[in-house]
Amino acid sequence: MASESELIAVLTEVFQSPATMPSSLILGIGDDGAILDLRHQKSVAVADMAVENVHFRRAWSSLAEIGGKVTAANLADIYAMGGEPTFLLITAGLPADFTTEQMRELARGIQQEADLVGAIVVGGDLTRSETIVISISAFGEVDIPVLRSGASVGDRVIISAMPGWAAAGLALYQKNLGESSGIGELIARAKSAHRKPVVNYLQARTLGSVGCTAMCDVSDGLLSEARHIAHSSQVKIVIDTDAFTDNQEYHQLTELGQFCSIDPWEWILAGGEDHCFLATISPTTELPSGFIEIGYVSSGSGISLLHDLDKVRLNRYQSSGFSHFEG
Repeated sequence: MASESELIAVLTEVFQSPATMPSSLILGIGDDGAILDLRHQKSVAVADMAVENVHFRRAWSSLAEIGGKVTAANLADIYAMGGEPTFLLITAGLPADFTTEQMRELARGIQQEADLVGAIVVGGDLTRSETIVISISAFGEVDIPVLRSGASVGDRVIISAMPGWAAAGLALYQKNLGESSGIGELIARAKSAHRKPVVNYLQARTLGSVGCTAMCDVSDGLLSEARHIAHSSQVKIVIDTDAFTDNQEYHQLTELGQFCSIDPWEWILAGGEDHCFLATISPTTELPSGFIEIGYVSSGSGISLLHDLDKVRLNRYQSSGFSHFEG
């Protein structure tokens, strides 16, 4: 059993301040608190918490994957606001038998994800817990914030990747489904997406540079996030599911759905934790590379799907996005 001081020593080793600190970081790890100079730049702050057996299971995910997953959720939120991540504070509740090697693996997962965008861990706190609980507060710099409330009638609705992979992976784990001839690579990809999604941070930067009007990180499901933008902007978001069906990944998710006996649209429309980016752009803005145009903004309220069959799907899945306080 590791002592608290031994665990903190591991964290200090993994998260030690870089040799060349940014000018906004006056003091990093090593005192009662970090000292930041944020006077000359707008700041954006987010927080996200992950609880064992709610957001992850150690039987499925390595500690490095768990650390990376929670970090990615925070970094994606910063980018969804049009910002650039700078600093992270890590708070963790850990079981009494947590070892220094386990601490090192968890911390390295956090560090590896943070390194992708140049974010620096500047401190945090530890406490004892029956299960692993990780809370990360992320801070970033932003020139022009991108809000959910900026969508206008006539805007195009775009998404940075095909959603549904993380939800497909979760279904495979829940059903205890493993290898299958012909789709083994798809199963592996979906399970990996659940354990630690790969977030394309460069795409989010692209959205900021083209001047998107509204943006959300798809953490709780496409319909749920579209509803947030519609409500905040006081418009209707219209989604055309035909935009997905020509995509190769739609057919791959369909194969997995047949294997699991699950309608893949449940994953695409209501699955969460892919951390791709849903956005609206002006009708005169060129579609950014890698994005899929999936609809448009109209007058009205709420969300709508274009086709008759989709109306059934909407009724079935519109309340299926992840909620922490629903059974």
